[in-house]
Amino acid sequence: MIVLKSFLLNVQFFTTFPIRKELSMGKEEWKWMVRTFPILGFSIGVLLSSGYLLLAAYTPMSTLALSFYIWVMPILISGGLHLDGYMDASDAYFSYRDQNRRLDIMKDPRVGAFGVLSVLVLLSSRFLFIYETLQNSDSAVISMVLVSIPILSRLVMGACLVLIPPAQNSGMGYSFSKHISMKEIPWLVLLPLLVGVSSILLHDFVMYSLFFMVTIGCFWFIYLKTIKWFGGMTGDTVGASVEGVEWILWMTIWLLQLFDMV
Repeated sequence: MIVLKSFLLNVQFFTTFPIRKELSMGKEEWKWMVRTFPILGFSIGVLLSSGYLLLAAYTPMSTLALSFYIWVMPILISGGLHLDGYMDASDAYFSYRDQNRRLDIMKDPRVGAFGVLSVLVLLSSRFLFIYETLQNSDSAVISMVLVSIPILSRLVMGACLVLIPPAQNSGMGYSFSKHISMKEIPWLVLLPLLVGVSSILLHDFVMYSLFFMVTIGCFWFIYLKTIKWFGGMTGDTVGASVEGVEWILWMTIWLLQLFDMV
């Protein structure tokens, strides 16, 4: 029951799906929320993949229109929550100030020029990756990508909360970090590993394994740079990590196709 309750709390926190019931939160709920991050990612991935397959099979939608669906749906599902963190973190980083000043900038509700420019580059390039991937891939590959990317990005989100010390004693990131420990890591990696095993049956093991290794590399980069640039993890840097990992994974499949490696 605690697993379902924590999953529903994740849906309330991190998506726009309406969960009207007020759910209480204690130490165990915080733990299981982190543990079920990949399940949330899997649910989002299945929703995206199912929608794509139905639209591709039963509507006359063009590749451009299908690309727009894949591009815009994650934004609508999250309500732009992670993009907001990405913009705030971009504003702070490109200010080239010291760590304390960067943290102050991330607290500012206003978006600066660097945040706007960064999100435009992120979203426009991601649309390019999606569009050209759809042009050069069959439905099975696209489905695998659509399911894998949200799982792996939420794995990184959980790993950031567990492994990167908080930069300040306030905010959502700190609220999570107070209640979790290294014991959450095995739960975080369980579903991604099970998906990896399933990919063997679907003949996508090599691509999924590459995605997994790229994800590990992304987390290592995020770990080092978050501490160096901001002094630790914040809610904004965690949100930025989700967007950054998804961008890197879309670029990975795009580059593989560009050089005829898949």
